[in-house]
Amino acid sequence: MPIGISNLAHSVRKNSSTDTGTVSVSLGHAHQLVAAAMGYKTLASYQAAQAVGGEPAALDLVRHFVPDYDLLGRRALELGISIQPARLHQLLEAALSERLPGAQLHDAYGNLEDVLRERVEQVVLDDDDVNSAMANANYDGIDEVYFDFEVALEEAAIGDPLLVDLDGHVGLGIDTERPYAGHKVNVEGTLTLERFGLRCFGEPEVTVINAALDYSWSAPDPDDEEDGPPVRSLTQAYAELLGLESQEVGPLVDVEPQALDGNSGEMVYGYLLNFEGYASPEITARILDRHGSLQIEVGPSFFENVRDDDWPN
Repeated sequence: MPIGISNLAHSVRKNSSTDTGTVSVSLGHAHQLVAAAMGYKTLASYQAAQAVGGEPAALDLVRHFVPDYDLLGRRALELGISIQPARLHQLLEAALSERLPGAQLHDAYGNLEDVLRERVEQVVLDDDDVNSAMANANYDGIDEVYFDFEVALEEAAIGDPLLVDLDGHVGLGIDTERPYAGHKVNVEGTLTLERFGLRCFGEPEVTVINAALDYSWSAPDPDDEEDGPPVRSLTQAYAELLGLESQEVGPLVDVEPQALDGNSGEMVYGYLLNFEGYASPEITARILDRHGSLQIEVGPSFFENVRDDDWPN
């Protein structure tokens, strides 16, 4: 039998009756409370939204629920229900766990966004094409999985899938015992999420469309300037690497790169940039949030398209 708002309301009523010293919530009031958590001032307005397709007839496909706790609290006061907000949240969570065990409850839209980002990372790292490209890099561990995207959950149309284009990369550690073959896998894909109602979402679907090892570190043909990378300043290069604005780079341009040439010393396979002592506390925190360290390894071509007069001395 399909699960609906009445099932959640019955659970709220049942569990509230176990509270010592608290009057149990009537079934009618329980319906009103669940409707408020769904984002509606009254049960009637929720039912009206259902009638025109603004809310699903059944909740069985809902996998993520972001309740409107503010509206829930206000509605409880209007109904004269003397239950503390924390307990109201517990009753709602218990109802969801009992009636829709496959769904997750999130305190805010930002928490759901975090779950979506974790799902993207998981799917990307499990993808066969991504792993095949990683194997060709002779890598030593994974440094980061980076996708810069935003999910406008509150702006998504109800009843239509929300489609987000994914364009990012998997950054790899460099194995100094093997010839350098690249340390970044570029990944393209999509994230699809359906919004069933004001506060209800389905299961996110992540698809990897393309994954390939980044070979842009290879030296460009000097006779083919049009196809080569654009010339940029060291400030621009560091800003792009660190996720900063150009005006925020400041003294970081004074960092001298340390050539990484392995044990043989015959071939430079990259450079180590140590920003310790150069960054302000705020910039330090942002670098650590992005890279996890102030010591960052870059490929051998990192400085190739930097203007000659900007190369660190």
